[in-house]
Amino acid sequence: MVFAFALIPLLAFSHVIQDDVTVSEKNRYSFKTVCSKSGHPDSPLIEVFSGSTLDCMGRKIDAADFCDRERAGDPFYLRAVVNADRQEVICVSGKKVLFRYLCVKLTDRALCSQTADFACTYIKAKLARRLDLVHGSFLKNEKGIKQLNCFFESVPATETVGR
Repeated sequence: MVFAFALIPLLAFSHVIQDDVTVSEKNRYSFKTVCSKSGHPDSPLIEVFSGSTLDCMGRKIDAADFCDRERAGDPFYLRAVVNADRQEVICVSGKKVLFRYLCVKLTDRALCSQTADFACTYIKAKLARRLDLVHGSFLKNEKGIKQLNCFFESVPATETVGR
């Protein structure tokens, strides 16, 4: 199953042209559960502080860090999604992520002036936490605009021979 993810709140990617995830699992946690398991059990007022952060009665909880802890044994944990409408945090796991981004704004300079490996490693921390970077490159698209391409996948560990 392929899941197209359109909202990347931490990075505010306004020029994401592709973010395809081969989803293997989605674990859902209510806002109340997230606050409680994060050490704030008495939080009757829970709000979305940002696209990736909850406010549990004045205490900020990063959804990705919560999912990182909750899914500690999951080698395919990718990212957290805050769904304000359903008042839940979704921990997304998957085995592959294909990400493409157009470098068109001045604010893109910090990301797009680096090497492709550096830029993709930055993206990996936000969108593909436990996968390996298999490919990273900058290309010019058909309109001559610089485009970052990153491919992440679960790569099996290589065996060490002859120790």
